[in-house]
Amino acid sequence: MERSQKEALVAEFGEIFSSAQSGVLVDFQGLTVEQLTSLRKSLYAKNGSFRVIKNRLAKIAAKDTPFESLAGEFVQNRALVYSETDPVGTAKIMTEQAKSNEKLKIIAGLLVTEGQGHKLDLMAIKELGDLPSREELVAKLLFLLNAPITQFVRTLNEVPASFVRTLQAVAESKQ
Repeated sequence: MERSQKEALVAEFGEIFSSAQSGVLVDFQGLTVEQLTSLRKSLYAKNGSFRVIKNRLAKIAAKDTPFESLAGEFVQNRALVYSETDPVGTAKIMTEQAKSNEKLKIIAGLLVTEGQGHKLDLMAIKELGDLPSREELVAKLLFLLNAPITQFVRTLNEVPASFVRTLQAVAESKQ
C-alpha cells in the first residue's frame, strides 16, 4: 500500500472515530461472504456500518478521539461496527448475530457520551442490545404521559354514569 493510500485510510478512520456515537469491535474470521453481506445489510437498515480496520493505521487514527481507549484491542482480524445515530440498534444487531453465529465474536465496545469514550465489556454490550428500541421507548413515554389524563376523564365520566345507573335502579324498584 502506498503512503497516500495509508494517509487516506488514517483520515477516514479518524473521521469515523470522531463522529461515531458507538462502536463494537468484532472478530469476523470464519464468516462467509454471504453472512457478511447479510450482516452489513441488517446494519445498514439501522443506520449502522461495518468497517474492516487496518490495525496499525487505526491505532494512529484513534489518537485524541473517543476511541483511543479501544486502540489496544486493534489486533488480528478485527472489524468495527459503528453508528453515528443509534447506539442501541447496532448493539442489538451484533448481539443477535453473535448468538446465531458462533464464528462472529464480540471483542469490546465503546459508547461515546459528551465527547468521552466509555469502553464496554461483553456484558455491557449485551445489556445495551437488550434495551428497547427508540420507537418503543417513545411509545412507552407517550403512554405514561397520557395515562393520568385518561384516568381523569374516566373518573369524570363515571359521575354521570353512576347517576344514570342509580336512577335506573330507582325506576326498576318502583315498578
